[in-house]
Amino acid sequence: MLPYGARVSRKKRREPKTLDLLKLKSVAVLGLFVLVMTSASLYTNIRSAQVKAELEPDVPEPECTIYFDPDILEVGVGDTFTVTVLVDDVKDLWGYEIGLRFDRAVVEYVGARSPSWRFVSGRIEYLFWAAGAAPQQGNVELVEFTFKAKSEGDSELSFYLHNLATLKYYQAAKDLAGWPIAHQVSEGLVTVS
Repeated sequence: MLPYGARVSRKKRREPKTLDLLKLKSVAVLGLFVLVMTSASLYTNIRSAQVKAELEPDVPEPECTIYFDPDILEVGVGDTFTVTVLVDDVKDLWGYEIGLRFDRAVVEYVGARSPSWRFVSGRIEYLFWAAGAAPQQGNVELVEFTFKAKSEGDSELSFYLHNLATLKYYQAAKDLAGWPIAHQVSEGLVTVS
């Protein structure tokens, strides 16, 4: 039999090995957990991107531009002036829908006319609709707006709504994709002095 002190010293020698083994197991479990979580996160990100790509329709490049002519005006208080809205390089344009935005403290809406369209003016929030008897091509005048300058300041001219329709929409009015002409818009500016 070994003296009491010898047994204690042997136990002390075993404790570091046991602690090292526990530390190694803990590090291995932690490493495995990190590996699993990283793999799951990577898979989720890749799958999410795939699903997003499947759900989002391809957005076509703009084919034409809706713009104001002139795009920058300088007028005096009390002046009446007109601004024309045009679209350039359009194909098969049958109709349009435009919602006009401007600063009512600076300029006052007087009226609108459209010489080549069956024109319907919706004074509610300055929303305008138009339809044609035949599709139009190229550079097309949509509508001419008349304003009166009320007070000094700047008024941006822009659209809160802008849609262009093709003949396809006319032939199948219930088609939900009836405004398919991809386009961009350009804003205007009126300075009243």
